[in-house]
Amino acid sequence: MIVRLGRGMAAGLVATLAISMLLILRLSAGVMPWYNPIEIMNLTAQRALGTPSSMAVGWAIHFVVGTLIWGTLFGLMESDLPGGSDTRRGLVFGLGAWLVVMVTVFPLAGSGFFGLGFGLIAPLSTLLGHIVFGLVLGATYGWLRRL
Repeated sequence: MIVRLGRGMAAGLVATLAISMLLILRLSAGVMPWYNPIEIMNLTAQRALGTPSSMAVGWAIHFVVGTLIWGTLFGLMESDLPGGSDTRRGLVFGLGAWLVVMVTVFPLAGSGFFGLGFGLIAPLSTLLGHIVFGLVLGATYGWLRRL
């Protein structure tokens, strides 16, 4: 059990780093600069927890959620997820994580279910990010299991 949790957290960190790099590249290129998930997490923390406004808070939440929460949950659940490979199970998990974010984080940030207050691009962009996250999570988890 401890090995699965550690493997899940390590895979969660790698997947979080991957989507973080994509986010930084997108924002640096000026693509949809008005939609920054780190700012949304910061805003959510401010509203839900009363934390001070800081991008560091948003980044910390991003890495804690991706590594400790999603990574640990994947380590616990991966053998029960549908899919014939680790990568497919990661994809299924990423889609489930996206759904949870759409009905919890975005409403807490004040943008409604599925973030439609930010426009249609928010849920679609977030879906793409969670697909990448899930694929990297599952592939990394599988690679770590084979070591």
